[in-house]
Amino acid sequence: MKTEMVYNYKENEALRKSFNELSQDTFGINFEEWYQKKLWNDKYECYSIKVGEKIVSNASVNKFQFIINGEKKSALQIGTVMTREAYKGMGMAKQIMNFVLEKFENEYDIIYLFANNSVREFYPKFGFEKIKQFQIYSTEKFETNTRFKFRKLDMDNLDDVSILKDLGINRICNSSKFDVINGYEVMFWYCLNVFRDNIYYDESEKVIVIYAINGHVLNIRDIVLTEQKNYREIVESLVTDEVKEVSFDFNMDVNNIELKERVVDEDDNILFIKGKYSKELKIIHPMTSHA
Repeated sequence: MKTEMVYNYKENEALRKSFNELSQDTFGINFEEWYQKKLWNDKYECYSIKVGEKIVSNASVNKFQFIINGEKKSALQIGTVMTREAYKGMGMAKQIMNFVLEKFENEYDIIYLFANNSVREFYPKFGFEKIKQFQIYSTEKFETNTRFKFRKLDMDNLDDVSILKDLGINRICNSSKFDVINGYEVMFWYCLNVFRDNIYYDESEKVIVIYAINGHVLNIRDIVLTEQKNYREIVESLVTDEVKEVSFDFNMDVNNIELKERVVDEDDNILFIKGKYSKELKIIHPMTSHA
């Protein structure tokens, strides 16, 4: 069996199609709409092994920058690690991981990934360490107001996609303690595939909020700003009388909301890190930059 390592092939229709078939079979996800709407840029690269014109194993990289306590750090996120069932046990994932680490390890301050419980013993073999993740939330009572007036964005409408793209590319960080500076292309993927029905936009304020209310919990996945706004007023524009808790899937610098912290359930979302970072760092990684 002849195998070949290939990468940076998103413009190759046959290989891209095979990659999408593998991701669909493995995770139930697809990248084609992301590509067709020109939201897949060069910061997301696939590193794959092919047999003929079939992608049989893959690990992708996202090229990010973090801001950690006001300081910028280069960060590489590895994701979409998968192998076709018939090719498992041949060491392909290990081969790709070694290739990626050799290529990028000296270029980035931090290399990291999220993994499920079934592979928690695999990544420490490459020098990765398991790190706790945290989430912030509030149980205080919020008054309702109409300061922000949101309408739902339609991801089938190219004008709405352009609004998302413009604000995403020009967004500011929600936190100087820990945030991803340039993770907008992954956010675009989430908006097309996961949170398609949960994206709301205030045209006059130029604010996008990705959120849903589940029972008594207002779950805010992301807030996209191009200039600083009052987070409390945004929350007050979203809450209902039934909401008892507001959870945030990202970090934010705010002094007028009573925030608490909790450790994230790790079973299918274990964070592994390799590189220069403080063991005391409390990581609240934005959900919409999680590949």
